[in-house]
Amino acid sequence: MNEFNKILYLTIAEYELHERARRNDFTFSAWKHIAHLIGHKSESTLRKMCEQRSESNAAKLGLEEAFIIMNETRDYRLFVYLRERLKEAKRNHQQLNMFAEPIRSLEDLQ
Repeated sequence: MNEFNKILYLTIAEYELHERARRNDFTFSAWKHIAHLIGHKSESTLRKMCEQRSESNAAKLGLEEAFIIMNETRDYRLFVYLRERLKEAKRNHQQLNMFAEPIRSLEDLQ
């Protein structure tokens, strides 16, 4: 899950740099702006989502929040990452199902 955290951090950091230049306002905080958009009271929760932690201890980003961030930043690396994770999970599930079959049914396939 660390890759997701890194992608989220890069997405927000790059958005902040672009918006500061576009607005000509170098006090603009993308962290506060995006935290407000996704309904968090402060930016600290959003920053915690970007920290390197174990999966059980990490702050989680919901799918709806991810889409709000991608829509605002116009950066879809989070989507590509999630799509690849889903494909990987599907492959793993198919492999587990294959090993769950009785040996007789596997012999029938040959």
